[in-house]
Amino acid sequence: MKPISIERRRVTHFLALKRKRWKVDMEKLLISIKYIALTALGVILFRAGQAKALCERGYQAIGGEVFALFLPVFYYLISRTVRDTVNDMQREKAKKRKEAQKGGHGNRFWPHSVHSR
Repeated sequence: MKPISIERRRVTHFLALKRKRWKVDMEKLLISIKYIALTALGVILFRAGQAKALCERGYQAIGGEVFALFLPVFYYLISRTVRDTVNDMQREKAKKRKEAQKGGHGNRFWPHSVHSR
């Protein structure tokens, strides 16, 4: 027969644990609300564009106004690209600053010995 073991749990304040979960859930909720709002805005813009196009064309058709429905996708792609570009620029700037603090070795076109003449 296996011996019974009693595990002792770490004592944590219930509300502190609950607040941490709430913060994570709140962040996900805000992101969801943002994309729901972008989707609703895309549908509204599509409907407005469709009505305007119907007045201009005189017949029912779907044209460029359909791209308003892709507003959440465009937002995600553009924001991700901008965020990655900014992060890359900051990383490159930190790398250059670190090389300058080390004494720098020039670059691949102009070796350090050329600069010191």
